Amino acid sequence: MEKFHVELDRSLVRMFEVYNTLNKRPREYSPGVVLYLSEIHMIEAIGHHPDCKLTEISNVLNITKGTTSKLLTKLEAKDLVSKYQVEGNKKEVYFRLTELGQGAFEGHYKLHETRSSDIDREFDNYSPEEQKIILRFIHMYTEEMGRYLE
Repeated sequence: MEKFHVELDRSLVRMFEVYNTLNKRPREYSPGVVLYLSEIHMIEAIGHHPDCKLTEISNVLNITKGTTSKLLTKLEAKDLVSKYQVEGNKKEVYFRLTELGQGAFEGHYKLHETRSSDIDREFDNYSPEEQKIILRFIHMYTEEMGRYLE
């Protein structure tokens, strides 16, 4: 069984390396809109949670408010996100996608449809029990990795 653990560890390290490389490479999600993975994930969060506040976005993405604020400022400068306040409540600031941001959001999903279709079909062939095992493992491993942050 030790061989399994070694191979699992190598495979996961490789997966993280690929993910980290992806994080460093910007991609065009709609014509003229080139974004890093962290930026498109912010757009995705706002697209799924329209009219949200900074704290909500940071909770959805599990990142600090400071990081959220910096990313929102960058996306605002690129005219992908806009902030606004509700009349009568000048304390709360909300965020929504601009038309350009909505285009990037939709382009992100088109990319997933074309790039992920093969793996999605593969996972569809797995039984519900096998799918649960995979998800349980990912959740467990994520929790274990999180302990290294403590």
